[in-house]
Amino acid sequence: MTYRARTLMAAVATALALTSLGTAAPAAALATPNTCGGAISDYTGTTTPPVPFKGELSVTVDAVTSKYAVTVTSQAPNSNILQVNVTLPSGQDVSTTSSFTLDVDNLGKGTIKFASPTGIAYSKNLICESTLLGSRTRVTKITGKMTDPTPGVNTLGDFTISRPAL
Repeated sequence: MTYRARTLMAAVATALALTSLGTAAPAAALATPNTCGGAISDYTGTTTPPVPFKGELSVTVDAVTSKYAVTVTSQAPNSNILQVNVTLPSGQDVSTTSSFTLDVDNLGKGTIKFASPTGIAYSKNLICESTLLGSRTRVTKITGKMTDPTPGVNTLGDFTISRPAL
């Protein structure tokens, strides 16, 4: 083999090597750490019995504001099943049990969407506090929007529910 042929083959081999380096698969991105509400267990806990969120829903329809007691309870540890109970002004309780969806932003903070007795509910803001085990991701307060629990009324109101950090 001539010097020129060897040089040409070396150049081709180098070009192929450089081309294959340029098409290598990108490295996997690092996972975003859970900063507040970024995991199902932040809402439902990891042990039984569950600690319910309790609070109030306030809905204004035709300049009249109604307030309803709200309780949101996990149905199982590490499960996305919630039971939502709302007490109407008549004293009657209405409830629903369903799964919630969890969305996590690129900063690791979560938001949830779940069924209410007559519509939907979703979080707008979360507060997380430290637990006895040191976790700073346990959700202790949720504020958001929820459909009025009165049948036939589709107005969204503001809710705030909370629970102890443990």
